[in-house]
Amino acid sequence: MTKDYYAILGVSRSATQEEIKRAYRRLALQYHPDKNPGNREAEEKFKEITEAYQILSDPAKRANYDRFGTTDFNRGGGQEAWGFEGFGGFSDIFEEFFGDIFGTRQDRRTRAQRGQDILHRVEISFAEALQGTTVNLELERRELCTQCRGLGAVNPGDYATCPTCNGQGQLYYRQGFFTVTRTCPHCGGEGIILKNPCPRCHGEGRISQKRRVRVDIPPGMEDGLRIRLPGEGHAGLHGGEPGDLYVEVRVQEDPLFRREGKNLIYEPQISYVQAILGTQLEIPLLEEIIEIEIPPGFQPGEMVKIKGKGMPSLKGGRKGDLLVRPRIVMPKKLSPQERELLEEIARIRREEVSPPGKKGLFSKMKEIIS
Repeated sequence: MTKDYYAILGVSRSATQEEIKRAYRRLALQYHPDKNPGNREAEEKFKEITEAYQILSDPAKRANYDRFGTTDFNRGGGQEAWGFEGFGGFSDIFEEFFGDIFGTRQDRRTRAQRGQDILHRVEISFAEALQGTTVNLELERRELCTQCRGLGAVNPGDYATCPTCNGQGQLYYRQGFFTVTRTCPHCGGEGIILKNPCPRCHGEGRISQKRRVRVDIPPGMEDGLRIRLPGEGHAGLHGGEPGDLYVEVRVQEDPLFRREGKNLIYEPQISYVQAILGTQLEIPLLEEIIEIEIPPGFQPGEMVKIKGKGMPSLKGGRKGDLLVRPRIVMPKKLSPQERELLEEIARIRREEVSPPGKKGLFSKMKEIIS
């Protein structure tokens, strides 16, 4: 089927490439489906003008079109089809001009800017670190403006071709035999300027919003570690991807337990009598009471290990152990009865006991010699 691509774009057959480009830019802004949701007629029109631009912007295709006046060209007996399948066939052409103005994929990478990351700190108890917990954070972050959908303007007519560079995005200067180019300072290299900013976001495309974010903290969480939530940071600019949310977890100290890697350390106090005779201890670990036996003759520095009662591993695998390191407390004062009993034990064990102030055997010998 023969189509008049010049008429579709509204240009003459002698139009320059720049005139064809400007015509396509104007019509694409007008008929883009994102600006005409549900309008099948606008969608077909957009596909038609994009097809026309694809032909006329390519010198070889345009020459063949001018020669044969049709979209079907015989080349060695074959036939080349110039149709489109959905929007995939012309999206690259549109993005060449408008980047992400209508939410399309960004080819001008310098325009799209990734959103900033957010760092938020939370504090949990030692028990919550052991068992795992869930916290709900209330954050204030920059999100896409719902009125302009992050475009910075509500209507296509709010944009205009940059008058400084005529939509090229570049300025050209002749210096002797050389041509120097630089980015247009007026439009920042986009070729488009914003005439009427969105009244809600003032053209930025983002607004501040408060949001609640649920964060699952796994069992075995260590103090100072960060949890990354991809895409939960600030929204990007001009179609850039959002930043991430980092949650830094601070674990409160526990009055009974401390942590060494995956192991839990518990250091109860026991008396010297309990260390000599042995005893039983009850350890309150969360909602569980663990009973252990301290064997008779327990020595300072010894330890009782309870396997599998420590911290879970963040990387999976076996849990750590509970290490019980009793501290033997010696009395500073003894009652007369306690002293009498201990002296009796010393006689039974035939151990020499020298009360404070009493001279020992070597001191007596030294006095005799002198």
